[in-house]
Amino acid sequence: PISVEPYVSAEFFQQEKQKIFRQAWIEVCRDDMIPNPGDYQVCPMEVWDSEIIVVRGKDNQVRAFHNICPHRGMKVVRLDHDESQNFQCGHAQVLICPFHGWGYNLDGTLRPVMGEEYFDKIDRDQVGLIPVTLDIWNGFVFVHYQQEPAQPLREFLGELADDMEEYPFDSFTHIARYSAQAKCNWKASMDAFHEAYHAATLHGGSIPEAARLPEGSVPTSARIYGPHHSLSMWASPDFRPTPAAIAAWKYGQSFSAGGEMKLPGANPSNDENWWFDINVFFPNFFCDTGPGWYFTYNFRPISESETVWVMDIYQKKAESCSQRIAQEHTKVMLRDIVYEDLSTLEQTQEMLSSGLLKTLNISSSLEVAVRHLHATACEWVASEEKT
Repeated sequence: PISVEPYVSAEFFQQEKQKIFRQAWIEVCRDDMIPNPGDYQVCPMEVWDSEIIVVRGKDNQVRAFHNICPHRGMKVVRLDHDESQNFQCGHAQVLICPFHGWGYNLDGTLRPVMGEEYFDKIDRDQVGLIPVTLDIWNGFVFVHYQQEPAQPLREFLGELADDMEEYPFDSFTHIARYSAQAKCNWKASMDAFHEAYHAATLHGGSIPEAARLPEGSVPTSARIYGPHHSLSMWASPDFRPTPAAIAAWKYGQSFSAGGEMKLPGANPSNDENWWFDINVFFPNFFCDTGPGWYFTYNFRPISESETVWVMDIYQKKAESCSQRIAQEHTKVMLRDIVYEDLSTLEQTQEMLSSGLLKTLNISSSLEVAVRHLHATACEWVASEEKT
């Protein structure tokens, strides 16, 4: 059994903020979402009690800064929502605070200040946007709260990144984003997405092939990489696609079709009847890789009982109307599946918070990822220093 307390305790969550989310590398976006100099994305970092700007400079370098003006503390960039994709993004040659007009170059340095003669001498080496430690792996932008992290990014990602290194992320294009804010602990939210034991019951209608037992409930293989983990999911050889799925697979790649294509950087155990891999980078980033598509989840903690969930879906760029239809099939099918997953979150948290249960009875095989995430979070919280 595992303890319920880490899912409901406000005190434990405060420890997680300090000992996990301010000690680990956190994925925030992809660099191809800001392809041109001046492109930026605003990334809420509630668990840091902050918000950051990720911006591509005129030198083409990607940097990150806290979204705070050192003059009076106003946000430098107000959110500009792209309603079609729910992105908080924009483009600027100069970042200008909307309160008093203080401007900053894309490298964070302060520009001439209006009425500067009325101020004591401003030390431009000290007064500028506050930088955030940033590094990029395979196009994924990670940030770190510490100016000098204990581990560089690539070392932190470790062998899981080794196994995924050759996956052709750059050959895919973003096709959809879904997001939700749920009254549920971030770990309990993640637990709904990295085991297949629930598939037969919860997804029996949306993915009928998942109802086959025991194969549909057991990963074909599982791998633990320090704080990270990876599972490979089973593809039914008896899969009978719907007419829509048949058309989607004929003209493009669809989520519903598994095991038909092998890609480097996926299926590291060379499992037969492989569908896709669930790859989880601690603490809160999923990158699930499949044949012709991949998708990511971010779980942003708000409190011990509230989480923002964001899903991004990627497929090969559509070069015809029929391939575009195949993309729509993937978007709709995944939407319906994750809606079923999300439907469990708040009711789970409500009852965990009731105090009726002190422990949860977790399978060591079917729910190995649940157990590993729980153990890793507890280990980091208990430690004085990240190891």
